[in-house]
Amino acid sequence: MDAIELLQRYRAGETDFRGANLCGVDLGGADLIGADLTGTDLRGANLVLAYLNRVNLSKANLIGTRLSGANLSQADLINAKLRDADLHGAILYGADLRGADITLATLLDANLISADLRSVNLGSANLRGACLRGANLRYEKRCYDGANLRGVDLRHADLRGANLNGADLTKADLRRANLTETSLREANLTEANLIGATLQSSFLTDAVLVDADLSQANLTNAKLERANLTDATLKNVNLTEANLTQATLSKVNFAYAIMRRARFNRADLSRTTLHHADLTEATLIEAYLGRADLRDANLTDANLAKAELSSANLIGTNLQGATLPDGSTHE
Repeated sequence: MDAIELLQRYRAGETDFRGANLCGVDLGGADLIGADLTGTDLRGANLVLAYLNRVNLSKANLIGTRLSGANLSQADLINAKLRDADLHGAILYGADLRGADITLATLLDANLISADLRSVNLGSANLRGACLRGANLRYEKRCYDGANLRGVDLRHADLRGANLNGADLTKADLRRANLTETSLREANLTEANLIGATLQSSFLTDAVLVDADLSQANLTNAKLERANLTDATLKNVNLTEANLTQATLSKVNFAYAIMRRARFNRADLSRTTLHHADLTEATLIEAYLGRADLRDANLTDANLAKAELSSANLIGTNLQGATLPDGSTHE
């Protein structure tokens, strides 16, 4: 079927085109709102600026298809093949992409607000500047795997309020991304680049951030209970009022970090660099600070009750008003 025949039949009122061979067709700017294109072969097709609102493209083959600027709002793309597709600036508001393969696709500046991306394979996709506010990428045991976002480019992306529970973001590039109130519980962010990212009030409980770089990130009021940040870099980070209870923070670089009123109860801070860190009024009850570098750190009014400090470097540390491990107050 060619483009002319398809559009003539659609304008005549026909909407069922399931399983059609539309490989390489030119449908740039076409209006196919509400059409059923389930299982169609659209490899290499031109759908630039096409109107595909509420179209059913489940199980469709869209490998290498050009969809830049296309409107796919509320479209059904369940299990669709979008590998290497060009979705630059596409509108996927409320689209259902469960199980879709979007590896190596270009989603630069795409609108994915409220999209369902559970069990989606986004490996190495380019999502720079994309808007994923309220998108659902969560892991559901026995239902959906966490989204595969390994190595994905999400620089400057808007992920506010998105659900990324259990997602695999290994080596993802999230520099300057907005992750305010984003849920990343049990997510894998090993070696992820989060330099300058906004993670204010985000949920990172039980997340893995080994070797991640969060330098200059804003983690104000973030929830990091039991998170693993071994060998991570958090220089100049803002962790004001963040919760890192029982977190693994061994060998983390917190130099010049702001951590006022943060909670580190029972956290592992062994060999951690806290040089010049501001821990004013922080809570470190039963924290382990074996061989931690606290030179010139500010621990004014901090609570270090039952903390292990015997081998920590406290040269120049300000402990004024702090509660010491033995329960006494430093004068």
